[in-house]
Amino acid sequence: MKKTLSLLLAMVLCLPFTGCRDSAKQNSSAETQISAEQPSYASAKISYLGPEGTYTQEACEVFFDKQGELLPYVTVNNEVKSLTDQETDYAVIPQENTIGGAVTEYLDTLIANSTVAVTGEVELPISQNLLTLPGTQLSQIKTVYSHKQGIVQGKEWLEQNLPDAEVIEVSSTAEGAKKVSEEKDSSCAAIASAGCAEVYGLELLAAGIQNNDRNKTRFYVLTTKAPAQAKSDRLAFLASGSASDLPALMSAIQKQGMKLITLHDRPQKTELGQYHYLIECADSSYESYTKLTQNSGFTFHYLGSFPLR
Repeated sequence: MKKTLSLLLAMVLCLPFTGCRDSAKQNSSAETQISAEQPSYASAKISYLGPEGTYTQEACEVFFDKQGELLPYVTVNNEVKSLTDQETDYAVIPQENTIGGAVTEYLDTLIANSTVAVTGEVELPISQNLLTLPGTQLSQIKTVYSHKQGIVQGKEWLEQNLPDAEVIEVSSTAEGAKKVSEEKDSSCAAIASAGCAEVYGLELLAAGIQNNDRNKTRFYVLTTKAPAQAKSDRLAFLASGSASDLPALMSAIQKQGMKLITLHDRPQKTELGQYHYLIECADSSYESYTKLTQNSGFTFHYLGSFPLR
């Protein structure tokens, strides 16, 4: 009897230790899963449209959690080339704005590089501001520098407040701010982010001059790795063909239960009516995408399935 009680007691005393070992294994497994879902970008090299202070730089910081080495380039063509030349691991490009619409020259760069895939997307609220040298009065301004998108987004404010100013397009909003800082001319101003004021020692003369308070820009995060197929927030692809076949493709997308997020058309530059369609969807699987490619008049190029931040 004593031996039986001792055996039972030993078994009871051992149970918690077995449970702890199982719990530790489960915790370790959970930690491994979290680690897999949240990759580290500490050693990544990331190219973006510079100079320092652009909205593209801000999009990089959002997506990569302020990790990695950010490398500015003068043009989007140059930054994407740095990616395809394997000088960087990722490139971040603007692709659409609420007010300015598709950033067509950057979409053309994406379309032209068939080895590039989309691995992520950032939707960034955009607040445009008029930056000047400290102490400048609005009445002094005769020249305004900005990127094409900054000019479009601030068009109404410029027409009302600086109707006679010369508006000059530059490679980025931050480049405009940099020019004002370097030229040290109080008759010049830039439309750029508030962050540029600190970077280039400028004053924020007028804030939030964009035409729409709900102004946002989408940015694509590009990679040369194979495009992911696992279901995620968004899925993007190119469909190249005739505009006459587009209604049938839209019908097929609807039948697959895919939610259309955006569609941009770019001419193939071969003959009239032939386009590259950049299509992005939500609620989409790779299997649904492959079904679209069957019995279609389009040529398809898959860009990837990716998270939205």
